[in-house]
Amino acid sequence: MKIKRCFSTLTCIDATIAEVVTYAKNHNMSGVEIRLDAAQTVCGTGLEGANDIRALFADAGIAITDLATGVNVTGLGDLGAEMTKAEGCVKLASAVGAGAIRIFVGGHQPKLSVAPKEDIDAIVAFVRDLCDYAKEYGVAIWAETHSSHSTAASMKVLSERVGRKNLAVIWDVLHSIEFCESPEDSVRLLDGGLLAHVHIKDARPSDDPDASQYVHTSLGAGTFPLARVLSLLDEAAYDGYLSLEYELPWRPELKGSYADTDAILDAYNAWLDEAQKE
Repeated sequence: MKIKRCFSTLTCIDATIAEVVTYAKNHNMSGVEIRLDAAQTVCGTGLEGANDIRALFADAGIAITDLATGVNVTGLGDLGAEMTKAEGCVKLASAVGAGAIRIFVGGHQPKLSVAPKEDIDAIVAFVRDLCDYAKEYGVAIWAETHSSHSTAASMKVLSERVGRKNLAVIWDVLHSIEFCESPEDSVRLLDGGLLAHVHIKDARPSDDPDASQYVHTSLGAGTFPLARVLSLLDEAAYDGYLSLEYELPWRPELKGSYADTDAILDAYNAWLDEAQKE
């Protein structure tokens, strides 16, 4: 399997766009997944600077795989405001040359035994309308396996109900494992055009068996089945990106794990290289 290596800018959340491109070039990355800031802009830059961002990445030969937005659709609250935010992200993605935006669907679920509050019918309607809007801009909607929709099984049902070809899934492998779905089942359910992008990270199970989140670790120090995942993706002829999502901004257990961004990306490359030997 020829791996298309990518990283999320969560790894270097305070970097400028020029610094992000330099990191990507220096570590032989094919793509970058840009995590939008709280204002849903690229490092403080919106549509007014989109052409410059697009040119910077194009000149470096590096793809912007998607814009990882803060859009989170539970079907509750002010859906009009959330749609306005999502539409702005679609416009920005089109302008900077990103083919998709990442969204979350469903409610936050810290405990496996406690279902969150959400309105699935309203979620379906929202995502369907957003897909229709994004189609006009040539942008796909990528829903991430996350929280109450952490499994491929739930995403497959959502996709079937939405019924739009520009809806696909970001498989965050760890999240699916946290919700007790095996990588084999995830790939089987997403195979056939639904799988668009893959997030990887390392972690170990929590001491609380009811916790929905693992404890994150440095790369190679946890229990993430990287070699197995690579093999499954190879068998499925997956040709998308493997994106490192190293969640430094909100994972205190990761603080100080590496000296800097260069060290993180060096470790990422070494982790993948070793897994490919197995």
